[in-house]
Amino acid sequence: MLKLNKDVLFLIAENLQDDMISLCSCLLVNKSWCEATVPILWKIPGRMVLTEKAEDKLFNVILLHLSKDSKDILKNQGIDLYTETYRPTSFNYINFWRHLDLQFLEETFSRNLKILEVSTSSMIKNELLNLFINKHTKFISLLIPENINYDIYRISWNEQCFSDLKNLCCYEFHQNSLEGLATISKSIKRLFCCISRDNNDISRIVKLIEAQKNLNEIHMSCDNDEALKTIEELLIKKADTIQYLRLDWEPVIEVLSHLVNLKILDMETPFLFRRSKNYANPDLNQLALPALKILKANLSSHIILIRLIETANVQLTTIGISHDSLKEIDEIRRLTQTIYQNCPNLRYIKLPIKDYALTEFERLLANSQYLDGLVIDYERGFDYKDVFEILTRSSPLNLSKFKFIFTQKFRLNFKLLESFLNKWNDRQPMLLQISLVNFIDEHQWYMKRLKSLIKKYEMKGIIKKFDLNWYDKFEEFEWVQDVSQFYSLP
Repeated sequence: MLKLNKDVLFLIAENLQDDMISLCSCLLVNKSWCEATVPILWKIPGRMVLTEKAEDKLFNVILLHLSKDSKDILKNQGIDLYTETYRPTSFNYINFWRHLDLQFLEETFSRNLKILEVSTSSMIKNELLNLFINKHTKFISLLIPENINYDIYRISWNEQCFSDLKNLCCYEFHQNSLEGLATISKSIKRLFCCISRDNNDISRIVKLIEAQKNLNEIHMSCDNDEALKTIEELLIKKADTIQYLRLDWEPVIEVLSHLVNLKILDMETPFLFRRSKNYANPDLNQLALPALKILKANLSSHIILIRLIETANVQLTTIGISHDSLKEIDEIRRLTQTIYQNCPNLRYIKLPIKDYALTEFERLLANSQYLDGLVIDYERGFDYKDVFEILTRSSPLNLSKFKFIFTQKFRLNFKLLESFLNKWNDRQPMLLQISLVNFIDEHQWYMKRLKSLIKKYEMKGIIKKFDLNWYDKFEEFEWVQDVSQFYSLP
């Protein structure tokens, strides 16, 4: 029988890290396979939604890691968590934990300790948290929840376990944590941070960002005019390393002009914070993002959008423009022209499509031979009959992924959809997603009829996969692998 060494087994387990079923099967092969698989499985125990039963089991495993000293401390306070005798764990599972989600731990601890008094529960929580935050663990991701109770958790934030941190999600009012992390964590690559309107003291988040040597990715929310100037100055200082920037406000042109290595720019939130200062006549001569590949924006100026697209030129593969970004006829026409004249490698697009700009839309399809995915948002008075005819007539060969968004008021005509699907018969099977916004329980009949229609074309092989979303929001381009997830396994 062929025997693989541990390094090979570990590589196999790493390649299966997103396949939980296969990983669990590897545990049962033999001891060597088990030893190679357990560290991978325990990197992010909370990354999947756990049932209450699974959460209870996880909590019991965590309890088994308590040292004799910790048990004695609790017993001296009249707390005995063990109603029966357990044998020691085969591994120190907590030492394999690499992504520390304090919200997940708080919810797990609280649910299992809810029958105890608050003071007793707090003592147990601190003893359990000491299992994670100590010199023996090493984390690459840390998520600090908005409502963390510092009166309960006495955390030492400058512990060595955070010295190799790569991902951090926090809030600016986590003053204690940010100050401690700034002294020990210098290698954060991804930062997710929220700055509230009411807090003008952002000195600690500034100190944390300044301490980072290779900050590649920033997701930041801020609706505080006073804080924005400081944050934008900080972005300019870190411009050489930033490759992914997601903001919920419209930055000044000077900030964007410094981000010469930026690959992903995301400012598409529907509630984009507009500055009190007027930027209606920006100086665009300095603005150029030659490395930009993904642009998602809800900007007030179509001129800025056009400049970004022109300077990125052939690099752009994904463009997402919100329908409320552009109001005037000439704005939409000019933007559409700019895209098909400058983006020959375009693969995914979400663009406002108006009845009076359908000619430009068809030219866009004809000039985008690599186009793979298209998102069409609802519009008042929008005629899908003409759009479906254009898609049938002019879609590039690669185009097979569609997303249509409809409100309760502007519903899709079933006859039009059926006609479109019939004409798609000889093309690539499509991946179709339909999002229904503002629909209520009374419209269940509509969804049932829609599902029945789609099932018919799935059976015919015209639709390969269908998703129906009944939400106000959904991710437009989850086909795109570059879009960041907070937890990623290295």
